[in-house]
Amino acid sequence: MEKLLVIADKEDGKNVALARAASLQAATGAKITLLGFCYVNISNPNDLKFATLSRGQLEKHVVANRQKELEKLARQLKIKPKNITIKAIWGKDIAQAIISHCSKHNVDMVIKSAHRSETLLYTSTDWQLLRSCSAPVMITASKSWKKKPRIVAALDFSTTIKSKIALNHKVFKHALALANSLDQEVHIAHAIRTPQALIDLDIIDSRKYISKKRKEVQATAKAFCEDYDVDPGCVQLKAGPPEKIIPSIASKLKADVVVTGTVGRRGIKGKLMGNTVEAILNRLHTDVIAIKP
Repeated sequence: MEKLLVIADKEDGKNVALARAASLQAATGAKITLLGFCYVNISNPNDLKFATLSRGQLEKHVVANRQKELEKLARQLKIKPKNITIKAIWGKDIAQAIISHCSKHNVDMVIKSAHRSETLLYTSTDWQLLRSCSAPVMITASKSWKKKPRIVAALDFSTTIKSKIALNHKVFKHALALANSLDQEVHIAHAIRTPQALIDLDIIDSRKYISKKRKEVQATAKAFCEDYDVDPGCVQLKAGPPEKIIPSIASKLKADVVVTGTVGRRGIKGKLMGNTVEAILNRLHTDVIAIKP
């Protein structure tokens, strides 16, 4: 992990994302780029003293003030100037600016504080990044990491689709690299999906079905762990929908970070069907790192 892109909170935010990046920088030596967005509607400025400024003057003034705020924040977190590049940006289309930056630069991870709100016609910056950003995206929770943070990889051992199997490996490698950099072990969470409609109709026996699936998954998980020379005991299996099971396992393990894959559905399909990672995110109280294929 060499390059971290951090999105600063709005004024008076807790800036947990930058604190996370500072911890990762100390552990890995990665370089941090801190972007802080700012924008004032020139036709309706909140501060009357801006009313006499031209658009160019207003932009220059606001950007300069934002730059000073960000530099002060970095000093407060004791991030050495040589380890961080700070840039205040005028604009309100935050997601597109981040996506564009990642497409031009080799960013290892985007780190942003959580902002979890969405309607059918509005997609928050978080969701846009989860769906469209080319780099892995960490959405941070408000709580601090423990001294020895616990990393959990959410994997799908039931899939037979090659692209999803490949995504399992990509997710685990990212989780393992993060755990190794923090000198910690990585844990694995898997949800054994159940055909609830068939169970409710007594068409299949839930105990027999889950028992059979558990044996199949355990065999796959064991082989997976052998590939990476990790203890199969790190695997946690539980039956139920992933959006409930993964947060449940994370809570049981007292996880600090959950790393998961996302296919990043967009448009109406994404809005109506949703993404598993987004459903998981709504229920988690940990940091989440979303990895795309």
